[in-house]
Amino acid sequence: MAGPKRAADEDAEDLYLPASRGEEPEPIRSGAATEGPHGPAASGGEQPPLITMTRDYHRTPGSWLKSVIAVLVSLAVIGGGGFLIYHKVTEYQGADYTGAGQSDVTVTVKSGESVSQMGDLLVAEDVVASRNAFMRAAKKEKRTNNIQAGTYKMKTRMPAADVVAVLVDPSNIVNNRFTVPEGLRNTHVLEQVSSATGIALGQLTAASKDPSLPVPSYAQGSSEGFLFPDTYTFEPDFTASQVLTRMVDRFNQVAADENLEKRAAAAGRSPHDVLVVASIIERETSDHKYAPLVAEVIYNRLAQGMRLQSDATVAYANNLEGKVTTTDEERGLNSPYNTYMVDGLPPTPISNPGKAAIDAALAPASGDYLYFVTVNLDTGETKFASDSAGHDQNVKEFQTWCQANSDHCK
Repeated sequence: MAGPKRAADEDAEDLYLPASRGEEPEPIRSGAATEGPHGPAASGGEQPPLITMTRDYHRTPGSWLKSVIAVLVSLAVIGGGGFLIYHKVTEYQGADYTGAGQSDVTVTVKSGESVSQMGDLLVAEDVVASRNAFMRAAKKEKRTNNIQAGTYKMKTRMPAADVVAVLVDPSNIVNNRFTVPEGLRNTHVLEQVSSATGIALGQLTAASKDPSLPVPSYAQGSSEGFLFPDTYTFEPDFTASQVLTRMVDRFNQVAADENLEKRAAAAGRSPHDVLVVASIIERETSDHKYAPLVAEVIYNRLAQGMRLQSDATVAYANNLEGKVTTTDEERGLNSPYNTYMVDGLPPTPISNPGKAAIDAALAPASGDYLYFVTVNLDTGETKFASDSAGHDQNVKEFQTWCQANSDHCK
């Protein structure tokens, strides 16, 4: 006849544990595998016991347990394995901590981990005193099946019930959340990512040049323009490669949604050229309602063999930031990105454009405009012209505005 079931085993039975988000939980039951004192029993037969004891049926269950503990502790002292035996004994008893915890610690729960695996992790980090204590507390909490993967901030030596309370509340997940605005060049994107995540800038720079980064084939080996501007959330243990891969994946998703390659081909353009144009549009206008007209000017000038003469490309070539005008010296720089000096488009995008700029580069306005200038930097108002005379008039309007707002025109 079977003896009385241990309380710890009874508490651990029939827990339904989360596999991963969106999957049905699987039942996990204790006693699924039989283990001998040296590990799982071999398939060829039973392993001989390390200690043979005759059970005294005249003793109470509590006195029998005390005898077992006494023997194990004695062996531990003899064999020098005191810590291991002590841990096994406390684990068997389901020891639990009391109080508010001690030192700060972060614990990362991975997708697909069972409650039992979480318990092992928490014991290893000294967050809970025993897996059994954690399992008992988890069984009492109805929301245990909804524990989400992520990194949680806890303390060492917490009561198991308090640990479960932390895990079942998704708001306790520690994340790095940041927004990358449109129009930043890669170097500035990486600086923002480093500041938000704590990942070393050198690691991010190296990752941005890694050939394994999933940029499309038409990227021509450069990630410039493919770190899509958006709001991102990352777990604290994400690597530089994982962060940038997420950003490139987001670009690839938007490109697929926009049908970028097929629409570019239908217009007789390469997807790379479309992205370069979008990157210029993003830098040349602060109000996207003008973006299709800016695209019209760029394509018209290219079609007529005119140099783009874009100050945005000059700023990129000179590594300038925060300037709306350029000097004769800056426009004279010998660089493939200086469209005052070279024909056609720059060799790569000059910024990371957003969806609106990409849309405009794919669907420019139709007209004969060849010039544009922003005449009010506060409102973003931009005026267009089909000839140099009209453009000169618009430039004078911009200069007048600058004279009245000299602190804006640097």
